[in-house]
Amino acid sequence: MTTDTRIALFLMGELVAALRPNDPDTFKRWLLGGVQDLGEQAVTELLLDWLDPFLSEAEQDRLLAWHLGVSL
Repeated sequence: MTTDTRIALFLMGELVAALRPNDPDTFKRWLLGGVQDLGEQAVTELLLDWLDPFLSEAEQDRLLAWHLGVSL
C-alpha cells in the first residue's frame, strides 16, 4: 500500500469521525490537511467517490450545510 493510499484512508476515517459529532471546524482542518498532503483533485475524488457511500442522509445534509455556511 502506498503512502498516499494510507494517508487517504486515514483522512477518510478522520473526516467521518469529525462529521458524526457535528464538528465542522475539525472537519475543515482535516480537509485542509488532506489537500496539502494529497492535492485538491485527490481529496475531491475521496469525498465524491469514497466518503459519500459511508454517510447517512443526515450526515450528507450536514456536510452540505457546512459548505453553505449554515448549521443543522
